[in-house]
Amino acid sequence: MNLFSKCKTPLFAVILLYCFSCTPSKKVVYFNDYKDNDSASVAAIKTIKVNFANTIQKNDQLWITVGGSNIEDLVSINSGNGIGATGTGGAVGASSSSVLGYLVESDGKIQLPYLGRIQAEGLTRLQLEVNLTGLVKEYTKDPIVNVRFLNYNFSVMGEVTRSGKYSMSNERVTVLEAISMAGDVTDLGRRDNVIVIREENGERKIGRINLLSKDIFNSPYFYLRTNDVVYVEPVSARFISRTGIPQYFTVVAIGVSILITIINLAKK
Repeated sequence: MNLFSKCKTPLFAVILLYCFSCTPSKKVVYFNDYKDNDSASVAAIKTIKVNFANTIQKNDQLWITVGGSNIEDLVSINSGNGIGATGTGGAVGASSSSVLGYLVESDGKIQLPYLGRIQAEGLTRLQLEVNLTGLVKEYTKDPIVNVRFLNYNFSVMGEVTRSGKYSMSNERVTVLEAISMAGDVTDLGRRDNVIVIREENGERKIGRINLLSKDIFNSPYFYLRTNDVVYVEPVSARFISRTGIPQYFTVVAIGVSILITIINLAKK
């Protein structure tokens, strides 16, 4: 009795298909070069850029509210956001139905009542708050300025479970969180060469991130910025599936199984 006669036909087909489909764990396990007993690995994981902050860009929509001692004088500034007074101690509240915001125009400035054109591009949200607080002191005592992004979004495309446009919940969204929100990378996505497309200072930049390496934590693209696009490339298997080659493997496996069955029957 030869080797073929000992093989169960269905089992042999499954094994053959498995050989073509298996993927090395190093190509799918995140941070697989991290080692607990390696000082460089530990340092890379522990290092966090606590000073990270998104900067304001052209075409951003900013929600700006100003509170102070004389609420009447601040209505014009707040009305640009669909904001109205709550009537409690000079506090200003947001109207959820009509938040308009201030557009950062092509010159990088916003147009505010009383204050005129104010530079916004290139500043962080907190920096703009400080600048505006100093400017509105002429109109109110003890001013309180709040600035928020209204178009704080990013997109995830390519080999993920749910591609699409997502809203950032805060200013420290990482590429890992973005991919997680999109349902993670599919089995046919490249984890070693994730692309981040970013517009910064009027220029389009492309960064590449390796999700399999601990070095991702030191990448300038680890934290996402407004309107970033994350693209997960397909692996070669994705190209193969589109050409029908996996179906070819299946046909071959079935053909081999039938051949083995015929041989076994002929020997009986």
